[in-house]
Amino acid sequence: MRESQYVDDYLNENARRGTGQGLTIGSYLAYKLSGKAREYAGKYAAALLAAVLRRNAIEGRSKNGGVAYYPRKEA
Repeated sequence: MRESQYVDDYLNENARRGTGQGLTIGSYLAYKLSGKAREYAGKYAAALLAAVLRRNAIEGRSKNGGVAYYPRKEA
């Protein structure tokens, strides 16, 4: 199964921002996608969500109260 090309960048961006300040998947993709790719934003979002869940990311709140995902801290 192919991994979303955005999963590492998305989780790293939310880790950098900190819990409660991260981006939702939709907001993140709105910044990243342009041109023809925007027509397929739903498919990109579904693939990114699946990849994030496979990584066992932690669900939390975004900056504006939506659902964002944060990487698990390695012990």
